Amino acid sequence: MRRIFILFVLAVLCSCSKNERLVYDLDMHDIYYPIVTETRDSLFVSLLTADKILTTTVDVKLLGDVLRSPARFKVEVVKEKTNAVEGVHYEKLPDYYDFPAGEFVYKMTINLLKGDEGITEKPVSLTLRLVGTSDLGIAYKDRSEIRLVIADMLKMPEGTGYYGDMTAFKSLFGDYSRKKHTMIIELTGHDFWDGNYGNYGGSRGIYYEKDYYISFARKLYKIITEDEIEDENGNVMQGWMVP
Repeated sequence: MRRIFILFVLAVLCSCSKNERLVYDLDMHDIYYPIVTETRDSLFVSLLTADKILTTTVDVKLLGDVLRSPARFKVEVVKEKTNAVEGVHYEKLPDYYDFPAGEFVYKMTINLLKGDEGITEKPVSLTLRLVGTSDLGIAYKDRSEIRLVIADMLKMPEGTGYYGDMTAFKSLFGDYSRKKHTMIIELTGHDFWDGNYGNYGGSRGIYYEKDYYISFARKLYKIITEDEIEDENGNVMQGWMVP
């Protein structure tokens, strides 16, 4: 019996040493990209509505208690996973970012540049890796990198599951067309994938911004049903079950 008890204690101690970061610690401050999951590693960013520079944001989340004072962290470009060019597609990143005190989520800004004609036909990628400092560590290695897919073109919504972007689009705006997509951008002033609107700025997909889009869906329905408007294929756009 004594031997069994000793083995149990040793097993617990070994378990704690292997998973020590899982134990709550008031001074533990680690960061990660919350939108990166097992099935998602990228964020599409549209430059369609930008003039010359688009400031987009990426959420960085804190694991542990909130900071008592701002703390610095660094972000580096992962060159082997990036074909975007500094000075052409994005501005140079700052040496450090400051995670604010009293917050669990920091909206990290990146300035993207419009003007390269190449991304009107094919997007480029900018992969960013969180780098720990003496102030902030990295919570999860597999959630420390995010790929920004940058394009100056329309991206058709994808996904037909319950939370899929195309499913959500159709429930709001009916059948998809590039013409209708453009009209929605004109109504809202941004694309589905742009930041700084609604609850999540498009980072979680159209489904999670449905409440934001309902009023625009009704406006678009009125415009389309009051006149004959043709899509890019010459077909007259029809009404739908507007929310």
